[in-house]
Amino acid sequence: MAYNFPNSPNNGDTVVVNGSTYTYASATNTWKTTASSGGGGGASVTSSDTAPTSPSDGDLWWNSAEAIMYVYYDDGSSSQWVSTSTPGPRGESGLNVTTSNTAPSSPTAGQFWWNTDVNRLYIYYTDADSSQWVQATTPGADGVDGADGSSVTSYANTSSFPSSNNTVGDFAFATDKKTLYTWDGTEWDRIAHGNDESPVIITEPPTTSDLNNDGTTSTITMVAQDPEGFDVTYGIAYKTAGNALPNQLASATTVNANGEFTFTPTSNTSNAGSFRARLSASDGARTTTRFVDFSLAFAATVDYLVVAGGGAGGGVNNGAGCGGGGAGGYIYTTGASFNNGTTFNITVGAGGTDTVKTTGGNGANSSISAAGFTTVTAIGGGGGGGGSSGVAASGGSGGGSAYNSASFGTGTAGQGNDGGSNGSGTSNYPAGGGGGAGAVGGTASGSTGGAGGDGLQNSITGTPTYYAGGGGGASRGTGGAGGLGGGADGRGNQNNASGYGATPNTGGGGGGAQGNALGGPGGSGIVIIRTTATAASTTGSPTVTTDGSYNIYSFLTDGSITF
Repeated sequence: MAYNFPNSPNNGDTVVVNGSTYTYASATNTWKTTASSGGGGGASVTSSDTAPTSPSDGDLWWNSAEAIMYVYYDDGSSSQWVSTSTPGPRGESGLNVTTSNTAPSSPTAGQFWWNTDVNRLYIYYTDADSSQWVQATTPGADGVDGADGSSVTSYANTSSFPSSNNTVGDFAFATDKKTLYTWDGTEWDRIAHGNDESPVIITEPPTTSDLNNDGTTSTITMVAQDPEGFDVTYGIAYKTAGNALPNQLASATTVNANGEFTFTPTSNTSNAGSFRARLSASDGARTTTRFVDFSLAFAATVDYLVVAGGGAGGGVNNGAGCGGGGAGGYIYTTGASFNNGTTFNITVGAGGTDTVKTTGGNGANSSISAAGFTTVTAIGGGGGGGGSSGVAASGGSGGGSAYNSASFGTGTAGQGNDGGSNGSGTSNYPAGGGGGAGAVGGTASGSTGGAGGDGLQNSITGTPTYYAGGGGGASRGTGGAGGLGGGADGRGNQNNASGYGATPNTGGGGGGAQGNALGGPGGSGIVIIRTTATAASTTGSPTVTTDGSYNIYSFLTDGSITF
């Protein structure tokens, strides 16, 4: 039960509470404890995260996890730990400590007062019908602090604090900043200040930050200032399990006294991603935090080959020869950069066809497109000349002219070449060959159709392969040979024979027809991507092969690939 101190005591009056004798001092209006009849030490003070076991009435416990002081209190029917702290200025738990040689005016229950005249700590205590300052430490038998009691000493400033011969739980009071500290066995920890405020951030960090993907360090600055002038220390924590170092960092973050946080990212592309960090600034009692979201993305590179569909050979409804189809456009690039997470959309052009025994149909375009990536488009090959007019079509590479026209198709600069001419136009009616990626179409000569222009050889898959050869021109004599890279031969020595078809997925041109027949179809295109990165996903079922450290993705039909 609570004890009621006398309302109007005289100087020297004494009372005994739970075995301790209190004497009233009228000069200071305080009740001071004297030695109990059994002597012994003063109150035990323990500094720990958990409450001490087997405590005695009046023992003090500094809860280091909560930064709150407790006293073990026996009211006659039960015993318990009771907080001696009062709310701080922001409603958080904190000690209100006043240092002076006279008692503070208008105190509140639980307030502490350090009496500089007698170097003793008092707590303002309110019982059922009176309030008074009660000494918070119990002296030993010799009238001074007990052997196991807490030592509380006042110093001018923290630089005067003793650095050795201290006992865990000792208190020191810095009068310049009116701040109470406790010794944790290694250093003095600040535990209370009457008007403490949190550090103020004067240089704000960014809310997001991209780490360097080449492994070089980057720095973020967060500068804080304490309103009471205490030193500020900085720290960092990560939103990861167990505050583990994120995979995106190669080593622990460092921070100096100026609030500069230095991050060292990994250069391992498989660790691309993001994480959240909490930057903190502490004055020893209060902490201010800021959150920053970090990301690490790698700019990978690709080599790519884009070949469009080849043009069809020309057809005719009489006995003359028709021009070979032009090859599909050919584009090859190395070292193109892209960011991790990029999705490339792939279009593979179909080969052209001849459906009405006339000029062959053009092949379809092939392309690569992606967000933040310049679209690459290879133009479909031009159809070979045929029909009554004999006009050849232009495209990636141009189609060859028919027997009855010197008009050949033109190629696209940087992608292909022009088709060949009908030449002398002898009685065997020879036609020109379609252009290829590497050479123009051949000109008909005598009774032989023009050869298709050769394509270009490429080793993007690790195997040297020709792509985008032109189709050969037809003749009643000898048909022209198809160009290297899938180009089909032109018909010869046969009447009413349809043109040969080009090789699929090479972009080769179809062969010209001889006589009353359709031109040969062009070969479909292909798109090939080579990179050291590994695709996260694909559509369109590309063929996947490797060549050393390269992953090679060959698209034979439309699809997509995401890194």
